[in-house]
Amino acid sequence: MLLPYDRSVNLLQRSVRTTIKTDFSFFEHVRPIRSALVVLGVLAATYSRNDVRALLPLGIGMLFAAIADRGTTLQRRMTSMAGALVAVTLGTAVGGLVSDNQILHVSIGGLAGLVCGLAGAASIPSMTAGVLGLVVFTIFSGSPIDLLDWKTNALLMLLGAAIMIGTVLAEFAVRALFGRKPILRGEIAEDSYWTRASVHLHWSDQFVLHSIRLGIVIVIATMLEQILSFPHSYWIPMTVAWISRPDRDGTVEKVTLRVAGTLLGVGVAGALIGLTPATNAESIVMVAIAAYVVLAFLIPNYAIAVAGITVFVFFLFHTVGYPMEGSIQARIASTFIAAALVLIAVRIGPQSQDRAVANAS
Repeated sequence: MLLPYDRSVNLLQRSVRTTIKTDFSFFEHVRPIRSALVVLGVLAATYSRNDVRALLPLGIGMLFAAIADRGTTLQRRMTSMAGALVAVTLGTAVGGLVSDNQILHVSIGGLAGLVCGLAGAASIPSMTAGVLGLVVFTIFSGSPIDLLDWKTNALLMLLGAAIMIGTVLAEFAVRALFGRKPILRGEIAEDSYWTRASVHLHWSDQFVLHSIRLGIVIVIATMLEQILSFPHSYWIPMTVAWISRPDRDGTVEKVTLRVAGTLLGVGVAGALIGLTPATNAESIVMVAIAAYVVLAFLIPNYAIAVAGITVFVFFLFHTVGYPMEGSIQARIASTFIAAALVLIAVRIGPQSQDRAVANAS
């Protein structure tokens, strides 16, 4: 029988191996290329005609809807992406509304963590929507730059997600036009959301424990965000939202991959911006390239996907006009702080169902 220390070492060793392992059986080009081109076109058109601050919610909305684009049938893909659209729009609106009130920021952040953590009890798409909604809440409630008003940001987030959903509908229309007979229905559980979720609604369930832990850690991370004075401290609760999982094994692996990907991403973005100061046009191109990397490697290699999303955010902020001085050190420090919080929290509560939850999610 392995001791807790030996078990943790084995988990870390396995996670390190996972960091460099890429499963090319899940690798695809078509969706990532299409999504990256859409991001490039929409952001370029927006930059030339509108307030540059609109790029932030619009770009994130498109990328997050594309992240939720999973499955092969139209029903599955529309359901997943629509759930993400609702989650990120609400997360943006609520985040913007509480951003100027520290008490509301902390308390609503904890409630958002609780709700979004519990969302995964029903299905993987619900879990994805919960994570994405919580991530955008942390960004728009704690972003250090001068943003548009909350209503405009929410509408732009919705627009970005809707544009990406529209490209999937166009894809199926083209398939039908050329006689490829796209599969429209399937991959969706017959049971209702409530039926699937209600099975987990008891205090000893891992999803319930996860939602409570997540709510508490988001509160702590948000308080640290307000106390600490370094740039982009919102990265702490945002990272907590990304890496928290219901099971200990999955969380340790996610933390390892997140730290490795962040270090790689800030290194790449910092080198590109610092050594060859990018023009806004070049930055938008880099945002699109980073979007491709995120979507192409999200399943084959999560660490590379994290590096991609880090570059995506860096260049998006760079285009909006936020100075990057101190950002690299701040993001690295925030990542390690968030990782420590999550690793401590995941050890709280019973762990006997780790394997079952990991397999289910």
